[in-house]
Amino acid sequence: MAGFQDVFKMLSPAYAFGSSGVGSNFLFGQPEKEQQFQKFTPEQQSALDQLLQQGLQSSDISGIEGMARKRFEEETIPTLAERFTSMGSGGQRSSAFQSALGRAGSDLESQLAALKPQIGMQQLGMGLQPRYDIGYKPASQGALSGLLPALAQLLPLLAGL
Repeated sequence: MAGFQDVFKMLSPAYAFGSSGVGSNFLFGQPEKEQQFQKFTPEQQSALDQLLQQGLQSSDISGIEGMARKRFEEETIPTLAERFTSMGSGGQRSSAFQSALGRAGSDLESQLAALKPQIGMQQLGMGLQPRYDIGYKPASQGALSGLLPALAQLLPLLAGL
């Protein structure tokens, strides 16, 4: 003899229509649920993967490095030379000029060295973007959801006949 729970289980939509729930969803509706949505197209995901790989590897800053070195040669060195020339004859041959030039070159190199991992981290960060969003899908009513309350209202009328 089947127990109360067994009878209730047999009356459930999942039992009546199988575990796929196709007929069940139509008749009884769908419960609310959270759902994952892809944020990017496959092409965008491929580009993000490339950025991630570039960020993990050494960053190429040769363009920035070339511009910085050119600016150093065309602006910094002539400015220093002009400053020491204005001090009188032999200013550019002094150890103070050589020292100032060495410090400026050293500063340039340390700034360029610090820039490489910074650019790599930016590329890495862009590649690590979340690929999915979580969305809320509200419950939907099935065909029987609206029919059952109407039948419940009709039953007293039918019972009175």
